[in-house]
Amino acid sequence: MKLIDLHCDTALDLYHKKQSIADCDCHISLKKAAYLDKYIQTTAIFTSSKLSDAEGWEVFVRARENLVADCEKCGIPLIASKADLEDFLASDKKTAFVLAVEDVRILDSKIGRVKELYDLGVRVVTPLWGGPTTIGGSHDTDMGLTDFGREAVREMLRYGIVQDISHASYESAGEILDLCEEAGRAPIATHMNAYTVRPHSLNMRGDQLERLVKLGGIAGVSFCPPHLTGEEACTSEHVCDHFTYYHKYAADRVCFGTDYDGTSLPEDIADITSVPMICEKLAARGLTDGDIEDITWNNGLAFLRANLPE
Repeated sequence: MKLIDLHCDTALDLYHKKQSIADCDCHISLKKAAYLDKYIQTTAIFTSSKLSDAEGWEVFVRARENLVADCEKCGIPLIASKADLEDFLASDKKTAFVLAVEDVRILDSKIGRVKELYDLGVRVVTPLWGGPTTIGGSHDTDMGLTDFGREAVREMLRYGIVQDISHASYESAGEILDLCEEAGRAPIATHMNAYTVRPHSLNMRGDQLERLVKLGGIAGVSFCPPHLTGEEACTSEHVCDHFTYYHKYAADRVCFGTDYDGTSLPEDIADITSVPMICEKLAARGLTDGDIEDITWNNGLAFLRANLPE
């Protein structure tokens, strides 16, 4: 089995716990993922709302250094280009990471830091997370992007850093999509469930999904219980509700975006070892082996091949 997951917070979890990806108590580890033949994980370094923008930058730098050192020790390549991706696919290595940032207010109003992010290997950015920031309004506001936010998104797009509308307000997401269209770049929704299935400020509305697909984007289904269902109990069946909705709308634009190590999980999902169980439930709903392989691997691979820098 092969898997591409668009979002987790494992890199930061490893940094705080001082553990190795080889064998840790995180949702993701090499030991837990050993059943996978090939596995590409986009791992985001998140900035706590308790930190200032400047402090967030320092934590990002240290957490990234920790991840790079651990990956070197464990023989895990970091994919930062199309060439890196193809080298990994042709190799006998089983696991690779793509580096992301969640909450790009760590730019600290310094536009020159976009190049630093790029040079440090960041290839996906979630510009917003919560509340109003120097970048703009998050999902819990009705604000759009700030002047600096628009400048930063344009600069990141110029470098080829993929823009993620997860956590953005409806207004900010619309502006990010506009800027992606202006730049001729595909957007992404790394961990953003369907608003039609579960009305929640963090979920993607129909018109946003339509634009995402039109612009060549892809959506990852998150395992975060409040974003899956309004019911008290949450199980993998609710995860499958969002997968099947996206699959029916655009079968080639849905992927995993678990949010492992960044959220609690549905009651019957333990960690990355639960992915085959979810696939079995999708099969029970009528998805073919080919449909499921598209969700677990092919759709994500096509997006990476099209949107990573040369």
